Amino acid sequence: MVRRQCICGAQLHGLGHSGPNMFGFIPSSSLAHCNYDCEFNVGVTLPGGRIFEQCETCGALVLCEYPTMTGGKRGDDPLITYGPGTVYEQCAIESVPLTYHSFHALMSSGVTGGIMYSEPFKSDVAELFGTDTQHLPSWKVVKDALRDQQNAALDEWWQASIGRNFIVLYENSKVLRLVGAWHRVPGTEILNADMRRVIEDNHDPLRHQGSDTDEVKQARQHLDISDDTRALLMEGTRARLRLVDNSMMVHRPLAELARFIRLDELLAGKELWEAGAVKRVDFVPFGIFHGVVRDGAQDQQVDLVIRHNLVSRMMCTCDYAQRKRVCSHEVATIVQLARQFRFSIDLDAETADVSHREVTSIEDSQFSHYANMLDVLREHDNDDDYDWLTVFIDPLSGDPRELYHTEFMTMPGMTMRSMSYVIYEPLMLSFIDAVLTHGSPDFLKTLRSYGLDADVPLEILNIDMLKADLVSALISMIVYRERRSDGYLAECLENGTLLKLLNRLRTLQDERHERRRRRIRQ
Repeated sequence: MVRRQCICGAQLHGLGHSGPNMFGFIPSSSLAHCNYDCEFNVGVTLPGGRIFEQCETCGALVLCEYPTMTGGKRGDDPLITYGPGTVYEQCAIESVPLTYHSFHALMSSGVTGGIMYSEPFKSDVAELFGTDTQHLPSWKVVKDALRDQQNAALDEWWQASIGRNFIVLYENSKVLRLVGAWHRVPGTEILNADMRRVIEDNHDPLRHQGSDTDEVKQARQHLDISDDTRALLMEGTRARLRLVDNSMMVHRPLAELARFIRLDELLAGKELWEAGAVKRVDFVPFGIFHGVVRDGAQDQQVDLVIRHNLVSRMMCTCDYAQRKRVCSHEVATIVQLARQFRFSIDLDAETADVSHREVTSIEDSQFSHYANMLDVLREHDNDDDYDWLTVFIDPLSGDPRELYHTEFMTMPGMTMRSMSYVIYEPLMLSFIDAVLTHGSPDFLKTLRSYGLDADVPLEILNIDMLKADLVSALISMIVYRERRSDGYLAECLENGTLLKLLNRLRTLQDERHERRRRRIRQ
């Protein structure tokens, strides 16, 4: 059986459709068996792979029928518990059990993890490699390209985990950042014969009279979606389609707003924000920030995608932005977003480097014979530039308890002990993501050059006397140590060590800028 109609009554396009509402899911385990070196279109035919269609009316996902590598159907595959036709209803991320908000708990729960992408992502990859969607490179090549910060503007893909009753999407396998989820709609699953027999054999005859029945009912009540939440989720779906249809790739740091926008639009956006024209900014599914800006008698819809502290994509419904230009409504939304998340943005249009705003992209092929020298210049220019770290000083200066909290999970066994794990708030996840993206992966070499190792106690160091490269390496060490010692980053927040390191970087930067100004005057 293949579902041709969604539960809301809307018609579905089916497996042959290739629009932005078609999603492919590839388990990481299946890719690992092929050493990630399998053809792009072969991925979803591997064991555990899935194809989904998202209903354009209600946002639900429907599992499609599709062929395997041998040409057969997956309907009778015992590896797939829920066959084609299963419907996943879009829901609020708050409805996902707290257990799965922890990366460690998620990976130890038996949930299937992998890569989820939509059809527009295939077009973006084809454009990146100068080919078409029928001749895409292997998944090994694609995954290596996705790790490159320069390709942060390639959206429409996520690391994903498909669990018993929901799908959790997150953008970076190293840092859990939940951006959306779907619940499986009870009664829509189509079980194959083998799985139906196994389930019937394991049913408890007293399951309807058990003492935990009330608890089950209460748990199911938490799955109900309010009308307000449903409207917000649908707004995320519409925002994604608008970005796919007509958005502009920016790929510039959020804090450098004044450097890539026309002066008149910058000033107009600042005036809109000061006049309170930004009615709201919401974080909706698919990792999109959606804003509504009142300009005169009209409300303009603004959608932003921010990856690794870079403005990746943006769009606005006004006529000016439809011509692929940054408008005042987008400026106002970014400023409101910075205020909401306590980021510092330089809006001093008079002192900003105006020449950066009009710079167009340069083809690397025109200067390929200078490639080595350009790399040296870039490396030297960015060697002691730590703005991407110091921008977090003010946001992290508040109460540490607002940046993380602790949850407990009961571990099975004779003693039924509880295990604690730390859940970081979006601001801290953004900081972690920035360190993993911009920080040097060779921080251990820097530590060893100073006679230190990855387990050095920070309390024995005189932070006020450290050099910038060592401070940056220690901050990277703190973040990477979180993998081995859950909660170590929270400990550094509590004792103030992380802030001391960041403030030391700011002091060194200020001294460097002052020396540079003195050289210019001389």
